[in-house]
Amino acid sequence: MYGWRAEIGFITPSNNTVIEPELYHVVPDGVSFHFTKLTFKSAARDGRIKDVDNEGLDCLARSQVDAIGYACMATSLVGSDQWEKDATERTGLPTATATGAVKAALRAAGAKNISMVCHYPEDRLDLVKKSFEDDGFNVVSIETASVADQKEVNRIPTERIYQLSRKVDSKESDALCLLATDLRTFPILQQLEDDLGKPVIGTNQALMWKTLQLANLDVTIQGYGSLLSGQLKAAV
Repeated sequence: MYGWRAEIGFITPSNNTVIEPELYHVVPDGVSFHFTKLTFKSAARDGRIKDVDNEGLDCLARSQVDAIGYACMATSLVGSDQWEKDATERTGLPTATATGAVKAALRAAGAKNISMVCHYPEDRLDLVKKSFEDDGFNVVSIETASVADQKEVNRIPTERIYQLSRKVDSKESDALCLLATDLRTFPILQQLEDDLGKPVIGTNQALMWKTLQLANLDVTIQGYGSLLSGQLKAAV
């Protein structure tokens, strides 16, 4: 039987070709991941959840998974806490959003002052910063690859993300965030932590960590940052 320890479902944008291979590359024994794709009916400019008809949510609930993750950062920047509550009430299942998972991971790291790397266009950065500042974080610095075409995001080289991370890092920041579920980060998570000497929180890493928690699994995965290796203890 697949998923004899836990079955976890993810709602992902149809353009995302990154999160599935990244998560399956490090899937714990006895855990299975299940993905449903959505084609957004409106642009992701307002930062709000786009599963407006609950199609993805209901699909995964019928699969009887143990937890659900909404795997889009850009459309969970606004209202993610309320969506998680509503989704759990609708399905009876614990849920997490990409944004909520990253914030939970930062709290687990004891980070308040943060640096960020993302791919969003410059005109989206204020919304990104506001989302985190509204939850008590201080955004010290932010760098972006500034790729607006969603079909091109998964083609951003990890070397480029590494370089932006070194550029944005500040002595004032407690942790570095790599934002977006379609941004390839797993190959550089550990290297960045080793080189920067501070926690590095990737969106897919954080969402995997959080949904495993929601499925009542305490597992450690080495080589992909201190969050997954168990060196950080959850404060939430």
